[in-house]
Amino acid sequence: MTKSAVTVGFDGSAESQAALEWAAFEAERRDLPLQLLHVWSWQPYALTADPDKEQEWVERVPRRAARRLAERHPGLRIDHRNVPGVPADVLSDPAPETTLLVLGSRALGRVGGYLLGSVGQEVLSRTEGPVVMVRAPFDEGEDQEGATPAQHPGDSPVAVGLDLVQPSEQVLRFAFETAALRGAALRAVYAWRVPPVFSYGPRMVDQRLRGDLERREREMLTKVLRPWRERHPGVTVEESVAPGNATRHLVASSHDASLLVVGRRVRHPALGPQLGPVTQAAVHHATPPVAVIPHG
Repeated sequence: MTKSAVTVGFDGSAESQAALEWAAFEAERRDLPLQLLHVWSWQPYALTADPDKEQEWVERVPRRAARRLAERHPGLRIDHRNVPGVPADVLSDPAPETTLLVLGSRALGRVGGYLLGSVGQEVLSRTEGPVVMVRAPFDEGEDQEGATPAQHPGDSPVAVGLDLVQPSEQVLRFAFETAALRGAALRAVYAWRVPPVFSYGPRMVDQRLRGDLERREREMLTKVLRPWRERHPGVTVEESVAPGNATRHLVASSHDASLLVVGRRVRHPALGPQLGPVTQAAVHHATPPVAVIPHG
């Protein structure tokens, strides 16, 4: 058993095809094997159902996908597993060697946005390790099997959304290490909340105060990033700071990124684990793949 691997949830759909191809490139970057995880459950929905034929199909789907992928990535080690069970439960607790879990999501249309199914939502909310959501390309009426999703250029930045009130070491570590692996710049994105007094109009507030507030927020971001810059001197860091809506600024600032990294605070509320509002919006509306990093 390998000590670490990139694991991808695969069921043969267009979404999982996109996730599979993205995961293959990421495994190559990280010099890790790729593991296809095919979760299935036999449903006796018809009297004519043939368990033997269904089992044959279950085994054929990941095997055929692995074979096709090996042709495009000849140097990549590829394993595949068939696991019976409930997809959300199995994917939320992948093999212990999993370094990164990759799932697919359906594009809403040419306007952009993700359609995150119940399985993806639950996995994101429950998984203890990093999860990347990859959007399938939107193409009406075309069979996506075996299609290769568009890859962002190698020099596209990695974007990371930050909370300066409680900055997460896990989120920052993942973002800097990922940017270093890709040889890409890191764009640190932060939106600061405008005090309510500013909503009464510019004549009610000394504009120098607004400038002082913005300067203070920029200095806070620079301070949080400083030790990580020192650990990763080869990573160029761009700071994107703006007042106002955090979600809007995050989505707009990551449109040309190769990956958006956001955090998910691990909580155990009575109604079950949930994504925060900014992370939820980023997963649904950001253009690039989105990495969700759980943290305390």
